[in-house]
Amino acid sequence: MKHRIISMFTMFAGFAVILTLTLNMINGKFWLADFRVYYCAARQFIAGGQVYLVSFNEGSGFFKYSPVILNFFLPCTIFSYKIASVIHFLILGISYWYAFIVIRNLLKKYIYTMPLRKEQLLLPLAFLCIAIHFAREMYLGNINIVMLLFCCLAISDYLDGREYRGSLFLGLAILTKPYFLILLLPLLLRKQWKSLSGLAVVLLAGFLVPFVYPGPGKAMVLFSEWFQAISLHDKGYIDFNSLDYLARHYLFPSLPWYSGYVILLAACVLVAWMILANLKREKAEADEGGQVPRNILFEWFLLLALLPSLIKTDWVVYLLSAPLITFMIYFISGSKRYMLIPLMVLLLFFFSANSHDLLGRELSMRLLEMGVMGLSNIILILLAFGMFQTGSRTEKIS
Repeated sequence: MKHRIISMFTMFAGFAVILTLTLNMINGKFWLADFRVYYCAARQFIAGGQVYLVSFNEGSGFFKYSPVILNFFLPCTIFSYKIASVIHFLILGISYWYAFIVIRNLLKKYIYTMPLRKEQLLLPLAFLCIAIHFAREMYLGNINIVMLLFCCLAISDYLDGREYRGSLFLGLAILTKPYFLILLLPLLLRKQWKSLSGLAVVLLAGFLVPFVYPGPGKAMVLFSEWFQAISLHDKGYIDFNSLDYLARHYLFPSLPWYSGYVILLAACVLVAWMILANLKREKAEADEGGQVPRNILFEWFLLLALLPSLIKTDWVVYLLSAPLITFMIYFISGSKRYMLIPLMVLLLFFFSANSHDLLGRELSMRLLEMGVMGLSNIILILLAFGMFQTGSRTEKIS
């Protein structure tokens, strides 16, 4: 059964990737604007030029990842930009495919252990729920899906007792995009010292590698410019879907500049409260029915989905909600609570259907300015939390 599900999803995802590649090439839109930034920054680095604070493309064409991550793009420069773009595109496609496979395996191992009817349809359905984000990610050539895959592999390894390998994946995600530090919450509160020590080693190595190559002097310049690039990224950028924007737009127009940090802190406190409540229940129930890994997995998925609402970022990062949305689809299928389907369809329409091609430019921009994607994401998170609490009370869902 498992092999059939994976085979069917492989064909589905492969078709989606090849179709997207073909259509982009036919329409003359195979640009991968973000990948062009990575490619040009790597070539500039090899030539001894400036990497940060230099625009390599129109718009936000600045390289913003840490100096050690730059090394992963150096092999791309062996090829012409066109060939490197195709290779990068296929890597993203494989990452999408494998991320959903890992998510499915985690759900089946720790939450939905009983057979589910029509399970072969659930993964394609979950994929379709983020189809707009998939199309935009592939169009831009960003690496958010690779980071999602690393985060899913990290929690898979942590739950399987492979703490150091899990820390390698999580460390690479944090070195690429530091906001993944929020995933330390469950590790800290659950006193996962082995995982945290391994993560500290990975992060330290990530900061030390540039001092070996290209050397101490150049490394100091790179880190200084990287910190400047990070600090300048948020200035003047409006994220129409963040909680900070939604609060200003709908409730308090005169919020101070630091309100986003207050919201981030409040969200961390709420998640910490949830984790502590889980810990208390686990202790009282003496881990009946494998409650601990189930709780940890949901905490991890919830934090990933919450991240795009807490930071200023392109809305394509909302693909980080894919694990939580997959959990919700499996919940409805396993619990047979089909009355939730209309609500899910409505929420997912606003979460995933905002496209100039689907809605027209004017309506699409209007919905973007209203922040409906961010609102839908928050409601989806709350709904998923309710589903999980229901599942916890009835132990495992069949």
